[in-house]
Amino acid sequence: MHRADFLRWLAVAPLHGLLWQCGTRTTKVTLVGGSIGGGWSAISEGLATCFRRALPGAAITNEPGSDGANAALVSSERVELGIIHATMARLARTGSVPYSQPLRNLQGISLVYRDSAFHFLVDGSLPFSSLDEIKRARYPLRLSASYRGSFMEIATKATLAAHGISYEDLESWGGRVYFGALRPSLELLKEGRLDALGVSVQFPETNMREASLHRDLRLLPLSPETIGYVNERLDTEASHIPAGTYPFLQNDVPTFSGTAILIAHSGVEETLAYRLTEALLTNLDYLHRVHRALARLEPSDFPQVRTLPLHPGAERFYREAGIL
Repeated sequence: MHRADFLRWLAVAPLHGLLWQCGTRTTKVTLVGGSIGGGWSAISEGLATCFRRALPGAAITNEPGSDGANAALVSSERVELGIIHATMARLARTGSVPYSQPLRNLQGISLVYRDSAFHFLVDGSLPFSSLDEIKRARYPLRLSASYRGSFMEIATKATLAAHGISYEDLESWGGRVYFGALRPSLELLKEGRLDALGVSVQFPETNMREASLHRDLRLLPLSPETIGYVNERLDTEASHIPAGTYPFLQNDVPTFSGTAILIAHSGVEETLAYRLTEALLTNLDYLHRVHRALARLEPSDFPQVRTLPLHPGAERFYREAGIL
């Protein structure tokens, strides 16, 4: 459905009432996003604002969270909603690392954004142009892989694995693997105490751009074989970072990208899931202003939750709205 058609549907859609209560019990919805001050924190607060606008009688809470842990929190039914990467949903449903058992009660509400592109950023003085060259030289690479169990770390590990490199290999060659956030890792890179980092973000990433003003940096391109290897395992898709995205980037860099989605557990009532989904679509113009990651969202994007099944309430809304 085109956006104009969707807006016409909204104009004639039935109203569901202004107060959302079940008898005398006020409905409570908790959403977990990202760390305080991060991009996901701003995005999840924007989503929560949409819910508060549509359900003024409900108690809507936005709490800090983290990508991998959010899936487990939602599955445990301690919270109703969470933002995660679609990769984590796939791993959670199959019980793959970092999850110890399958989490089969996860369902999708909506896409949040796509194009979370993997960057393999290296010090410009590194005398290699590919991971294969690093492997052949058994180079003691000092690498930041982001937080353990996050999409970024799993993507970094899979990229290395596509070239037959493990964390243990790097350390046996005299290198080291760090597990930390982007900003501290960039500081280490600027100071010459780190050789590379793997991170998945929408581009251009502001901190990366600023770091490049203080140190020569490069992005390693990924081969079609590497991209295919990762896509098959992590539910990602081929993409590229265009030339000019960063001051140091002279050519397009092939890579892969992940997708962020909003999830619920199967115990969330169908009518509530319907209303939450409706709240996002009716506040689309507001969402476009919340964060640049949401600026290009269109109604047709929302049901695209990759391999995760849609929650029946969300699916019903999309079908009634003509989006599915």
